[in-house]
Amino acid sequence: MKKVVINASGGGKEIGASGNGLVEKDMTLLISEIIGRRLENAGVEVFYLRDNDATISYDDRIKKIKDKYGNATDIILLSNTLNSGGGSGIEIIYPLKDNNVLASKIGSALDYFNTTRYYQYRWPTDTMKDYYYITRMTPDYETIIVRYGYVDNAADAKIIKDDYEAMADAVSLAILDYLGVSEDGYYTVVAGDTLYALAKRFNTTVDELKQLNNLKSNALSIGQKLKLPSTTTKPTAPSTSESPAPDNTYKVVKGDTLYSIAKKFNISVEKLKEINNLSNNLISIGQILKISNLKSYKVKKGDTLYAIAKANNTTVDEIKRINNLTSNNLAIDQVLYLP
Repeated sequence: MKKVVINASGGGKEIGASGNGLVEKDMTLLISEIIGRRLENAGVEVFYLRDNDATISYDDRIKKIKDKYGNATDIILLSNTLNSGGGSGIEIIYPLKDNNVLASKIGSALDYFNTTRYYQYRWPTDTMKDYYYITRMTPDYETIIVRYGYVDNAADAKIIKDDYEAMADAVSLAILDYLGVSEDGYYTVVAGDTLYALAKRFNTTVDELKQLNNLKSNALSIGQKLKLPSTTTKPTAPSTSESPAPDNTYKVVKGDTLYSIAKKFNISVEKLKEINNLSNNLISIGQILKISNLKSYKVKKGDTLYAIAKANNTTVDEIKRINNLTSNNLAIDQVLYLP
């Protein structure tokens, strides 16, 4: 699995862009910490280039990466930045040598909050080179620069202030999706994977992985889905406390954000805040939130997920996601929650 290096732009004397009550160096550090924790909780190795308010030159940042990983080709370098200069919207810049898969995943996740575009940026006098120094100096890495909005644009600044936690969470989920680690605790096997390497990565054992997945041998195939032990996956792995109660409520667990809960139950962050009279995006472990757009359905003889989905104008995947189902099996009198 790829490792993720997180670069919080600015720091110390380098305050970066500022405006409308936002200072780049402070906000990018907050965003980077949220992303890093979420990735680490999912078993991803994370390396921070800045974890405090220190002045660090880009040459020193690049040296830190090289000292740690050399010219390894399994590195994602995520640079979190803010923008200024009279524009608007979120921008994602990816290297000339890479495809747009990761950039598009992050773009799709962030498009919920503001107009988002992703692109490559060439050096004007040498179009074979990347424009940004950090990208040019890390040719072996998959360097992604995310600009979360323009601080001198009042509308952008408000979005960043209100939703920076949710945006960070969205980026985390996009990266996990790119790495093949799903929200429901499954991992998609890629070329080069072995049970031993996966066991080491997710802090478990080969025997436990084989037992969880009913494997009779150590052989793996590309695209195969493997269930991971719940203690080694991200903190929102399925558990009874994460299912909506009959009165359409949800109990907040470690790792939750309003964005992840809203996405889970197909509701907007704004609607979730309105239902629960929340003035900001802060939530606490154990807090009970109302989830008003769910209805319950009791399974009867002859029901299938396909038939239920069709009758309720939804999809099998949506019902499975909401109810944390890992198979299509149903039991009579089982209660399902539907959008």
